Amino acid sequence: MESDDSDSDTDSTDKFIILSERIDAKSLEKQELYISITYKSRTVGYLNAVVMDVGSLKAGGFRDDKLKCQDKEIEDELLLFYKSLSNVLDTHVVFYITDFFLEKEYRGLGLGGDILQLLPNWLKIHHPEVNDLYLFPYPLEKSNGKVECVKSENPKKILEMRSRLIRFYLANGLRKTQTEFLYMPIHPAA
Repeated sequence: MESDDSDSDTDSTDKFIILSERIDAKSLEKQELYISITYKSRTVGYLNAVVMDVGSLKAGGFRDDKLKCQDKEIEDELLLFYKSLSNVLDTHVVFYITDFFLEKEYRGLGLGGDILQLLPNWLKIHHPEVNDLYLFPYPLEKSNGKVECVKSENPKKILEMRSRLIRFYLANGLRKTQTEFLYMPIHPAA
């Protein structure tokens, strides 16, 4: 991915986990971010996220083109998120995680939970405008070197994988909404 605004930030929030941010696209309403996850000097995963100013979108009269993204799947996901929750969002700026991926050999070690515990403080430092974190829990796997949503499994298997993810996220501080999206308050809107 080519970066419109090359902003590299490293935060040693833990002696073993480092989150490094790159802004891939930026507008008044949103920023597309890529956050590399490094553990013991090895890149072990990443977060793709969007910082979205919901207050601006609402105040300016929402238009679909305001959420145009470099990746059409992310754009579709943001539109679904916004349309599903815009009437109940009590926040001005959200951090929406589109992808949270850890390499298979680093799963089950507690790193995912550690990252979710570190993320609120990291956001307060690097994106103090963010009020809440949101995500849609869906399993990701690497196939032929490319990370994708799990689609080839049978529906029952995908449902089981999603259920495990939901339990993981709920155990690590996220909460349910009235939709399938989960959220974590970072700090209340002013």
